[in-house]
Amino acid sequence: MALVGARFTILGQTGIRVGEQVDTQWGPLKQRAMLAVLLTRPGSAVPAAELVDWIWSDEQELPKNPVQALHLYSSRIRSVLESLPDRVELSVSNGAYRLDVDRKFVDYFQFRDHVDRARELAAGGDHQQALDAIRSAFLIWRHQVPLEDLKSDRAATWRRNALLNRQMPAYDLLCKELLVLGEYNAVLDALDDLEPDYLTHPALLKHRLDALYRLLRTEEATQLFLNMHKAFRSELDDVAADDLRKFHDKLQDHGVAHVEPATATAGVPAPQQLPLDVPLFVGHEDKLAALDTSTAQPGVVVVSGVGGVGKTALTVHWAHSRRAHFPGVLFVDMQGFSDGALVNAASVVDRFLQGLGVPPDRIANPEHRLAKLQSVLSGRRLLVILDNVRDTNQIHHLLPLFASCVVVVTSRSRLSGLAARLAPRRISIDPLDAPEASRLLLDRIGERGRGNDDLLALTQVCGGLPIALKVLANHIATRPGVRLGAFVDHFRDRGVLDIGTMHGPRAVFMQSLRALEPDARLLFRTIGAHPGPGISVSAAAAMAALPARRVHEALDALVEAHLLEQAGELDRFKLHDLLREFSSGLLDDAEERLAIERRMLDFYLRTAENADMTVFSTLVRVITSDSDADVGALSFDNASAAHHWCAAEAQNLVALVRFALAAGHFEHAMQIPQLVGEIWLRQGRTEEVLHVLHAGLAAAKALGEPAEAEAAVLMHSIGATYLLRQEYGRAEHYVHAAHLGFVRAGGDQTTGIAACLHTGARILVATGNIPMGIDSHERALAMVRKIPDSGMEQIFLFRAGEAYKHAFDYERAASYYHQALALARAQEDEASEATVLQLLGALRLAQERTAEARGFAEAALLKHARLLAVGRAGESCALLSEIEADDGNWLNAKRYARQAIRLCSRAGVPLSEATALHVLGRILARDAQLDGAVEALERAEAIFADLDHGRSVQIAAELRVLLAERGVPPTRTGSPVVGRGNEVRH
Repeated sequence: MALVGARFTILGQTGIRVGEQVDTQWGPLKQRAMLAVLLTRPGSAVPAAELVDWIWSDEQELPKNPVQALHLYSSRIRSVLESLPDRVELSVSNGAYRLDVDRKFVDYFQFRDHVDRARELAAGGDHQQALDAIRSAFLIWRHQVPLEDLKSDRAATWRRNALLNRQMPAYDLLCKELLVLGEYNAVLDALDDLEPDYLTHPALLKHRLDALYRLLRTEEATQLFLNMHKAFRSELDDVAADDLRKFHDKLQDHGVAHVEPATATAGVPAPQQLPLDVPLFVGHEDKLAALDTSTAQPGVVVVSGVGGVGKTALTVHWAHSRRAHFPGVLFVDMQGFSDGALVNAASVVDRFLQGLGVPPDRIANPEHRLAKLQSVLSGRRLLVILDNVRDTNQIHHLLPLFASCVVVVTSRSRLSGLAARLAPRRISIDPLDAPEASRLLLDRIGERGRGNDDLLALTQVCGGLPIALKVLANHIATRPGVRLGAFVDHFRDRGVLDIGTMHGPRAVFMQSLRALEPDARLLFRTIGAHPGPGISVSAAAAMAALPARRVHEALDALVEAHLLEQAGELDRFKLHDLLREFSSGLLDDAEERLAIERRMLDFYLRTAENADMTVFSTLVRVITSDSDADVGALSFDNASAAHHWCAAEAQNLVALVRFALAAGHFEHAMQIPQLVGEIWLRQGRTEEVLHVLHAGLAAAKALGEPAEAEAAVLMHSIGATYLLRQEYGRAEHYVHAAHLGFVRAGGDQTTGIAACLHTGARILVATGNIPMGIDSHERALAMVRKIPDSGMEQIFLFRAGEAYKHAFDYERAASYYHQALALARAQEDEASEATVLQLLGALRLAQERTAEARGFAEAALLKHARLLAVGRAGESCALLSEIEADDGNWLNAKRYARQAIRLCSRAGVPLSEATALHVLGRILARDAQLDGAVEALERAEAIFADLDHGRSVQIAAELRVLLAERGVPPTRTGSPVVGRGNEVRH
């Protein structure tokens, strides 16, 4: 995968990036070859005679005048380069050509820079960062053939040197860092990429032996040693043979540190989801030791204690220091004691699947997602941290998934309701004792406190709570002229936040707050009304009715005072639960609170409305309440920006809708779900969609008769979402209820009734009742045609066309597709036009009209590419791979299949990715490339197992034939033939 910053690619075909796309077909082969040579030596002059040797192989006939040909090529390359946003000069002087481009814009040199950075980090002892850097390097170059457009001997020599002197040493570094961090199975996977090349590289061979011994696979290691020792002897390489024997003897004599074998699923990455470690961690040495003891075997450990006592800090610090003992870490904040929505089991499953390299939106049914996670985790001794759990109900569905894992649960509750069969080990975290608390204060206020008797009194003020101690330390550090004893006298206020016999953190927080500027005090009091786990500068500005610049400065001041935390991005912040409780209590004026809540709700409503209008510009608008107030709502330049905002604010919006429902802001609770729901569906967030839609439905019912139509709209949306999740019974229930709701509601409800008929028809087709589905599609289509400017008719048309295709009535399907195409063009709806062209291509392929199929699919691909619709472009490439394979154009089919795999993997379009893998597997088998064919089919089978059982069975049968032909059974990952899913160039 070439990084976004790579303007040029020479790892693979010679590519030029324009925007998000890398074009590898920008010119004829010889022009691409010439540019590739110049890119190997950026800023250096390359004589014409040398260029000729690079570009033309001995088998190729030279042009009559090679120098004139080079001039022509350079002129055409120059015209291509002139279209780039960054000026790149191609000059010629004294018969030599030079390309003036920074090497950082060439993917090959990017790879080298990442490797060099990884070496520096490893030398400094930062092995996790080093591993991240070397993995970033391999995202740029692992399986591509460098200088693929050049076939000359000179290019072949450069390729060999690049592999020997650049890529092999990078694999050496990768294996070293994986071994240091305990990811032993990952070492084997990495070396499998290189088989059999690593066998001739002594350092890599040693890494494999080391990893096998650490995994206690000693018989396999011994057999590998014997085979390679014999091979070195037969080649008269006695030095290599003796060196290998000494290394193996050392492994046998001294052994290695044992780590529980991590029997990972092939191709599943080792997740590392830990948040940042706590700087200057103090105290609790006995609890850290208790965690070591309690986590020696798989099982559940409960870390409990009062809010603010440091449960999360201790667990995260321990996990960072013991990370090498686990082949991966999964972490999630369950939001158990925040005012926002609790994180439910389905959301955790999605997050963990994502961390394990399995896109959750690949699997529509939530029960199947849960089963997939259990399958992927089976036998793996990962560390799983469920932080901030409210009660046992929140996690009891999750714990059975982690049978082979070490699970650490943190909670303010002791979670005594956990099943006895789980035999949880319990560690209770108490406030820091006086010496530990004094150490924490001293670390932060310096020598000023050493030997001072008042230090003990200050620690007592905070009751040993680390969060209060940190705030107090900051308060003291910013007042160097005040004696420590004076601070003690100030902290006398008491209240619900008081924890301890005499003093509590409320006084500490209040003193810190009083020391700040008015804007910061106002912001702190204001954001306590925000129900979500984090808040953006824009939302805070809307709530406080202040300019964004002043708000950002005030929020930074709150971070400086330890009253607020940065939430991963510069414009996002979050409150600790204890501080949220304190902040919320400061807003005691009912009218002021109501005004803040209204501004907050209006900001999110209007911003969501702008996102909806940006993404779905041609569809019928969601009706929202009128307002002339300027609440600083965000607007979006393009659909991508709107998608990003909806994703970033997902947890906040769920919490906001819940809050609006509970606080009686029913219109906001009813409208916001309709505005963000469809965007979330495109992102695969069905769980969040259902959560807010159900809350919106409750709000509509609370409003009663005036909101009957809105309630019906929400019920229809719920039904459509269940349809996407393949929960057809629930889908049918809600769509039927919505239909009845529209019938009962006053006014013209034709649009809603038509939508219900349409969705009901899709349910019927999906469940195999195609004739009734077609009838319902026709009735829905007849209704929507009576609605002027609905923007829905082309969608109804192509969905009806799909139903006819399922019934093998291809002519009727084609008729409906063409009608939809004409409507999309009339409305200048290019996205719908591209979708219909793609459907027409698939239809013509089913009719064996290959030439027409190719024309439609190519037209769809061009439009999807122009719209930067990566997933849709991948679907078109997958279709084209099928078309070309059907027509016997194997080279084109292979090219389209590989591009489809890259694009679909990037965008999360699993069905088309699997289709392209199947096509590629068949082609590689035909070319007798059996290893690559097996891997392609194995990956296709794994995806279809979740999506299409029939196709999965078919591919399994093909695999059995191939494996028998190849004669060896093991599964491999990362072959040079099929790139890994996340190694994408587009």
